[in-house]
Amino acid sequence: MLRYTPTVEKKKPFVAQALAIIVLAAGPVLADDVYLRGGGQITGQIVEQTEDSVTVDVGGGGTISAHMSSVVRIEKSTSPLQEYRERAAQVPEGDAEAWRELARWATSYALTSQAMKAYSQVVAILPDDEEANRALGRVWFQGKWVTEEESYVAQGYVQFEGQWMTPGEKQTILADRQARETADRQANDAKIKEIEDQMTAEKNQKAEEVEAFRDPNKVAWGWGYGPGYWPRPGYVGWPSDGSRP
Repeated sequence: MLRYTPTVEKKKPFVAQALAIIVLAAGPVLADDVYLRGGGQITGQIVEQTEDSVTVDVGGGGTISAHMSSVVRIEKSTSPLQEYRERAAQVPEGDAEAWRELARWATSYALTSQAMKAYSQVVAILPDDEEANRALGRVWFQGKWVTEEESYVAQGYVQFEGQWMTPGEKQTILADRQARETADRQANDAKIKEIEDQMTAEKNQKAEEVEAFRDPNKVAWGWGYGPGYWPRPGYVGWPSDGSRP
């Protein structure tokens, strides 16, 4: 069986003058640093700066703004993300090789999403480019590049619980589960019946003991059963010579 696994701008409020903030960007290290009063620091790419505020792209689509009154100093430099954007804006239209080089460069700086965008541009120009298609997770199937999912579907596979498999394999899994569930249910029912039978037997035994206690003719006399009482002399049936009957 084969496995196949097919992810909002966040804008944070202005930073108060006394608030210390340190932002660590996920992914590549960005280069612009905004130092705040109190020791705070915002690291990212400055996307807007006015007399009143500065806005920093901290990666992942998120931005943070700070009042200039709370800013001590700003140090600017070129970040990998910023450089990618600048280079992408300069790629000549229809230049697949330029996009390929940019995609490789982005990959080397762990700019995964940007690399995929660049490789997508390569495929848009050269649909059968092997490097770009493989980088985008596509496979060669029946004379063309398709997504991995499309290749499985075309071969009759179905996705079940995160795995690609044949319909027969899926049916076997379901049948095995049903068989185990049935066996477990039967075993549970048998255990319940065993407990109920044991309780019934104990109840009947107690009932018999109570009945025997109430019946004087069933009082035990060491062994076997005897009468509930012995007749006294003078009663009808008592021998005239005084011996026991």
